[in-house]
Amino acid sequence: MPIPKNIHREHVIQAIEYIDMHGVPQKRESTKYDLFYNNKLYPLKYVISRANVYANGHELDVTDFSGGNETNNVLQGIGFEVRLSSYEIPPLEPKIRSREYDGYSETIRDLIVFNYLFHSQTHRWLDEHIIGLNSDESRGYQAMGILHYIGLRDKHKGIFKDVSLSRAIKQLRNAKYDFSLVIASLERLLGGSMSDLSANINSNIEYGKDQYEEGKELLRLHKVRERDPQLIKDAKKRFMKVHGELFCEACGINFEKVYGERGRGFIEGHHKKPVSEMKVGETTKVEEIGMLCSNCHRMIHRIPMISIDELKKSLKLMYTIVEEMTQ
Repeated sequence: MPIPKNIHREHVIQAIEYIDMHGVPQKRESTKYDLFYNNKLYPLKYVISRANVYANGHELDVTDFSGGNETNNVLQGIGFEVRLSSYEIPPLEPKIRSREYDGYSETIRDLIVFNYLFHSQTHRWLDEHIIGLNSDESRGYQAMGILHYIGLRDKHKGIFKDVSLSRAIKQLRNAKYDFSLVIASLERLLGGSMSDLSANINSNIEYGKDQYEEGKELLRLHKVRERDPQLIKDAKKRFMKVHGELFCEACGINFEKVYGERGRGFIEGHHKKPVSEMKVGETTKVEEIGMLCSNCHRMIHRIPMISIDELKKSLKLMYTIVEEMTQ
């Protein structure tokens, strides 16, 4: 049957407002064309189906009318813009250099891709909040190297703003270019533990505030795993015996050399196997404790947790790139 002729612009806008509030049901996502309105994309056939509710009192079934040119013509005829689903996706421009891409875990790379495409985050922001680097020192070169190896450039930044992960994947699959690396990253986020993590990273960040209330008294109760303080003391003694000094195994800082007497004997002990993963009664050997400065210790324990060797490798990589850029 043809699309009812009494569907007007105000009915379509009401349908759009409904979709903004309730989202798009599964199997009603666009496959080829989108309605572009207020910088957002909407599936054409579902928009028409919902618009009929306001025009004629019921939602049209997908089999009640055809998509393609008929739907496009109706919406364009009442002043709406219609776009191909792959309209916003320029081709990738991959770079051969893979040093940064190879230097980080799959998890880190996936989150960088997600936050770049969906939240328009800068290279510096990605270095600081995803990789855990000082962005004033790294200057965004790590994230930039990862993105450029994949082929993601400025023209791709934020192209999936206000688009769901599943819809973005579908648009990438429908595109005429090869986006297999990007699709793989987004599918991992959609299908597993990464989706909640990536959402939390962004939901915990607030922009535009000038003042922050602090100083409230809070009572917090924690269930903690017991640690043996003697273990860390013995681990420090062993480390001193082997190396002759205490230093961070990741970045190399020796607190006594930097801070003098105040820094003597200062270093943090790191359980290479997290205490939270230990079973009741499980023991830890002295050699299973690493020596880390406060900064590196916190960076290792950021989600996803990495090893001392992985952090050391990424720091070495960063220092090499910064040195190259400043020559």
